[in-house]
Amino acid sequence: MALLPLKSILIWEQQWHPCAIFASVSILFFSIWLMDLNTLAAISVVGLLLNFIDFIVPILSNTICGPNSWTGQKEKLFEEICRSIVIHYNNLLSNMKSFYSLRENSPSMYYIISISMLCTLAWMASSINNTFLLYIFSTVVLLWPGIQQRGIFNTLLSLIHKAPKIALKSN
Repeated sequence: MALLPLKSILIWEQQWHPCAIFASVSILFFSIWLMDLNTLAAISVVGLLLNFIDFIVPILSNTICGPNSWTGQKEKLFEEICRSIVIHYNNLLSNMKSFYSLRENSPSMYYIISISMLCTLAWMASSINNTFLLYIFSTVVLLWPGIQQRGIFNTLLSLIHKAPKIALKSN
C-alpha cells in the first residue's frame, strides 16, 4: 500500500512533490549532521530508522486503508511498479556486465575508465565532506525518477547540443 503513493511522489504527480522530497532528505541529513555521529553510530541510527519504518508502515497501511480498499487498478499499478524496478535492476546489471566485459575486449579502455573514475572519487572524497556527498547522492537518486518522467535531463542535453560551438584559433 505504501508503494503506490510513493510512486506518485517520486514521479512528481503534484507540483509540490520535488520540494517534499528535497525537504525530507534535507531534514534527515540535517538531523544526522546535528547529531555529529561517527560512522558506526550513523549506520546504527539509519538501521533503527529503517526498522521503525518497516514496523510502522504495515500498521498505518492497515489502519488507513483496509484490506477491502485494494482494487484491480491498484494491483495493476503495483505490478507496473514491480516491473519497472526489475527493468531498472536488469539494466544496471547489463551495464555492469558490459563495463566488466571491457576488461577482456579492450583492457586499455577498461583501465583508463576505472582508474580515472577511482581517482576522481578519491579526490572528491578527500575534498568534500562524506555526509554532504551522501546528501547530494541521495537527493539526486530520489529526484531522478521525476527528472526522467518530466524529460528535464533530455531537455538539458538538447540545449547543450544546440549551444554554439566556439572555434579555437591556433597561432
